[in-house]
Amino acid sequence: MEIRNIRHKGLRNLVEKNNPKGMQQDYIEKIIDIMAFLIEIEDIDEVMYLKKYKPHRLTGNRAGAYSLHVTANWRITFSHDAGENELYDVDYEDYH
Repeated sequence: MEIRNIRHKGLRNLVEKNNPKGMQQDYIEKIIDIMAFLIEIEDIDEVMYLKKYKPHRLTGNRAGAYSLHVTANWRITFSHDAGENELYDVDYEDYH
């Protein structure tokens, strides 16, 4: 799926330049796996198939956004634009 924008600078460098600088080195393989999966999917419902990363929709003031588990606190989060069928505001964050 097309990714409109990536907020986290380190994650953006990893995806666009294959440069892991700015990312937690212990989790690079997991992050690469998640991002490759997001790029390959064709339908947003496929996100829920990635059970090993505990996919879920956020609630409250982040309602509608998706979250994938990287570490105990860190997540890859993103939103989906159904009209354009693309992901946006992809981020690597500790929102807990």
